Amino acid sequence: MSQYPTLFSPAHLGTLELPNRVVMAPMATGYADEEHRVTDRLIAYHVARARGGVGLNIVEHTAVDKLGLTGPRMLGIMDKSFVPGLERLTQAVHQAGGRIALQLQHGGRQADPESIGQQCLSASAVVAGRDKRIPQEMTIKQIRQTVRAFADGALRAKQAGFDGVEVHMAHGYLGCSFLSPLLNQRTDAYGGDIEGCTRFARELIEAIHKACGADFPAWCRVSADEFIQGGQTIERMRQIAPLLQQYGYCAIHVSACIGETAYYASAPHVVPEGHLLDLAEAVSRAVSVPVIGVGNIRHPEYAEEVLDAGKCELVALGRQLLADPDWCNKAAGDEDVEITPCILCNLGCLDRRHSPEKLCECVTNPATGHEVEWADWPDGPPAAVSKRVLVIGGGPAGMTAAAVAARRGHDVTLWEAGPSLGGRLATVACADRSHVFEELLDVMAGQLDSAGVHIVWHQVGDVESIVQLGPDVVIIATGSRPADPADVLAEGCEGDHIGASKYIRNPDSKLFSPAIVLGGNEIGCLAALQLAQAGYDVTIVERQEQLGADMAFAARHFVCEELQRRGVRIVTGCEVKKVSHNVVTGLIRGEERHQFPPSAIVVALGHESVNELAQVEHELDVPVHLIGDAKHVCTLHDAIWEGAELGRQI
Repeated sequence: MSQYPTLFSPAHLGTLELPNRVVMAPMATGYADEEHRVTDRLIAYHVARARGGVGLNIVEHTAVDKLGLTGPRMLGIMDKSFVPGLERLTQAVHQAGGRIALQLQHGGRQADPESIGQQCLSASAVVAGRDKRIPQEMTIKQIRQTVRAFADGALRAKQAGFDGVEVHMAHGYLGCSFLSPLLNQRTDAYGGDIEGCTRFARELIEAIHKACGADFPAWCRVSADEFIQGGQTIERMRQIAPLLQQYGYCAIHVSACIGETAYYASAPHVVPEGHLLDLAEAVSRAVSVPVIGVGNIRHPEYAEEVLDAGKCELVALGRQLLADPDWCNKAAGDEDVEITPCILCNLGCLDRRHSPEKLCECVTNPATGHEVEWADWPDGPPAAVSKRVLVIGGGPAGMTAAAVAARRGHDVTLWEAGPSLGGRLATVACADRSHVFEELLDVMAGQLDSAGVHIVWHQVGDVESIVQLGPDVVIIATGSRPADPADVLAEGCEGDHIGASKYIRNPDSKLFSPAIVLGGNEIGCLAALQLAQAGYDVTIVERQEQLGADMAFAARHFVCEELQRRGVRIVTGCEVKKVSHNVVTGLIRGEERHQFPPSAIVVALGHESVNELAQVEHELDVPVHLIGDAKHVCTLHDAIWEGAELGRQI
C-alpha cells in the first residue's frame, strides 16, 4: 500500500473516473505545428506523463476560434479537420493507460494580434498586455458566435476521444474577462451584477451540454483572485462558484491572476509551496462539486496533506511534471527520493530565451519536449563499446554528463577540485531558503551514485594525471570563476572587495556598513538580500535599467519586491567605472558621474570560463570535449542540456 493513500485513491469528475487525484495542469508548450495541429512531439510528451501514472492529462489551452489564438504554434480545434490529429493524441494516451481532457480556450484580450490578423476581442475595451493594446468590446452577435465555437470545439473533442473538456475562464483570457469586475465593464445582460457577469459562462456550458450531452464531463478553470486593484477577489468568487455549479460545470479548477499579474500563477521558488491552495479551499467550501487545487505543488507528502485537510479534492501539478513525468509512479512506489525536482525557475517552460526553437523545455529534465528523439531517456542508448570516461569538474554540466554516460554503460570517473559538487548551482543553493536547489543537487548526486560514477575529490586535472588514468574520452567541465573587477571596470579596481559568490557561501564574513553590491544579476541580488537580512545598509548598482536580467520574469518580480521590502537601495542605469579604496565611481545613464560614499564592496560582475585544460586536446590522443561554463558562461538550462547531450553521444 502506498504511503499516500488519499493521493492515490480514485476520484470522479462528473462521469469520468480517475485512478488517482493527480491532474496534469494544462501548460502551453508550443509543440503544435504552425497550422495549430497535433505533432508527434506533443503526443510523445503526453504519453510520457500518462505512462508516469498521472490520473488525468489536461492538454494545453486549445483555440476554438482563430480569433482566440495567443501565438503562432498554439494548438487548435477550430474545425473538423483538426479531429484526426487530436484523435491520434487521445488514442496514444489511452494506450499508455492514461485519461485525457482538452482545455477549450479563446485568448480574448490576450490573443496575439499577429496570429489573428485583427484587433483582439474581449468583454470590454479594457487595456491589455505589456504593449497596452485596447481590445474591441464584443457585440452580442460575436458573443453568440463564440459560444457556438466553444460548443463545436467540445463536440470535436468528444469525437476525437477526449474524456472531458475544461473551459478556460482564468488568467485574463476571454472567459475570465466576463467574470472579472475589472475586465467586464458592460452594462448589458452580460455585465453588471454577478448573474450578468456569469451569463457567458452559463451559455457556454448549456451549449456544450446540448452538443455533447449532459453526461460528457465539462468543468471550468477560474482565477479566484486576480491580485490587481479592481479585479476578481476570493470573496466575489465564492459567490460565483455556486452559480457555476448550478449551471452544470462538474468541477472547478481554481487558479489565479490575469496577464498583468501572471507571476502569481507560475510563482518562483521564493513563494511557498501551495501558495494558491487557500483559494481552492475557499471555493471548495462554497460548492459540492470537486475542486482542483494548483500552485507550486512539488512533493507527494505535501499533496497528501492538502487532500487530507480538505483544501481540494484533486491536485494539479504543472511544472513538476515537466521536471519528472514519472512523479506519480515514483511517489506510489515509495521512491520519493528519486523524484527530479522542479526548481520553479521558469527558465525553459515559460521563459524560453534559451530554447533554440522557443518550445517548452525544462532546466532539470533535458528530455522534456524531446521525448521523440530521446525515447530511451534516461538509460539509453546503450553504449556499443564501454569506454573509460573522465569528467573533470563536478558542476551541473559535469554531473549530468557523468551520470548519463554511466547509465549507458561507460566506466566513468569524475574529478572534483573541491570537497563538494555543484559549482555555481551550489552557490545559489546556499542563498536559497526554499531548498529547491539543494534538493536538485541531492538528486543529481544520487544519480551519480546509482549510475556507479567514481568520484575523486580534491583532484585538479593536469596532463600528467590524465595520462596516468588513461581514459578513452575526456570531458572538461571545469566551470567558471567570478570575473576580476580590475579587468572588468574601465578604470580599474583598487582596495578590498569580496565576491558575491564568496559572501553567499560564507555569510558570517564580517563587512562594514554600508555595503554596495556591484551588479544586479541573480547572484548580486541574492547577495544583497543576504546582506540586508544580516542588518547591513545595502545598495545595488546595476548597469542595465532593470535588475535580474538573467532571471525569469516571475522570479525577478518577487526578488525585487523582497529587496524593496528590506530597504535595499537600487541604482540602475549606472556603469561603474572604478573602485578606489572602497569608493565607487560610476556614470549614471551615460551622463552624470557619481561617487558613492565609502562602502564595503561586494562584486557580482559576472563570470569567466575556467578552461585552461582545453589545451590537453593537443597533448592527448583521445577525444576531448568542453561543456558548460568551461565552454561558455551559460545558464543552468544550457549546462544540464549540454551535459545530457554529450553523455548520450559518446
